[in-house]
Amino acid sequence: MKSTISISLSLYENAFKNIRRALNHLPPLKLSNNHTVIIKINMCDARMPETGAITHPLFLDATLKYLRTDYENLRIFVVESDATVVLADKFIQWFGYVPVLQKWNAEFINLSKQNIIDRKINGRYFRNIPIPEIFDKPNFFVTLPKLKTNPLPTITCCLKNQFGCLPIPEKNIYHPKLDDVIADVNKAIRPDLCLVDGIIAMGGTWGPACGVPVQLNTIICSQDPVATDAFGARLMGFNPWLIGHIRKSASSGVGSMRYELKGDKVPKVDFEINQLETFLVNKVGTFLQKRSRKEFRTTGGKS
Repeated sequence: MKSTISISLSLYENAFKNIRRALNHLPPLKLSNNHTVIIKINMCDARMPETGAITHPLFLDATLKYLRTDYENLRIFVVESDATVVLADKFIQWFGYVPVLQKWNAEFINLSKQNIIDRKINGRYFRNIPIPEIFDKPNFFVTLPKLKTNPLPTITCCLKNQFGCLPIPEKNIYHPKLDDVIADVNKAIRPDLCLVDGIIAMGGTWGPACGVPVQLNTIICSQDPVATDAFGARLMGFNPWLIGHIRKSASSGVGSMRYELKGDKVPKVDFEINQLETFLVNKVGTFLQKRSRKEFRTTGGKS
């Protein structure tokens, strides 16, 4: 069975209207009044929203407006974790999210400061995966990723966004097995709704933080993160079957790589991707990660 992907062409100024238009093409959401909603934004570096590196506050604003307009008494949490170059509590303040949260009565949670539980998944890398306790309670989970290049997993979109749900800041320890870890975390914490902020995407070789902003003017919407990423990969010029974390997530039962498109047609846009350069950066980065991890084990983390 094919998953449905809905496309709406949009600017940030009319994102609310176009999110609603995109959702009209999907099956009804399994969401009702009085539910708890968790929204995972993407903050990968200290970069302004206009660069395409982080979920734009205006896109979050439109999403929250939709939830508050169409449902009553939702308890809404917007979440992100600390990482090697991410100070989640600071970034929320620096990049314009706080007024949006206050406007729509949503609460920010730093996942790195949550209590941790182990969820048994018998996955590719984890037998028991550590997850923040907020995900152990009934919720409707919305992922709000960007569409970007990334030399390690090739692209970052819905599936990679959940990698940021792992609570430890030193997530780079997982990079040598990144495809397996991404598949596992999505098996443990599968989003109920994917809303991709592709209004400003990111291309070039140096994503996900320092790539080239791409004015795509597109919202991608689905209930299947694998299908969404497969479409996103093709849109950027990649074969999704050659992208490990997409293929492995499909194999792990997270979703399907088969999909049907509804809604608007996405215009052809140059993502300025040099496939050879991307391949070489990926190989060098993987080598350095493995070497760094080996040295860490040898020295016990002491210099």
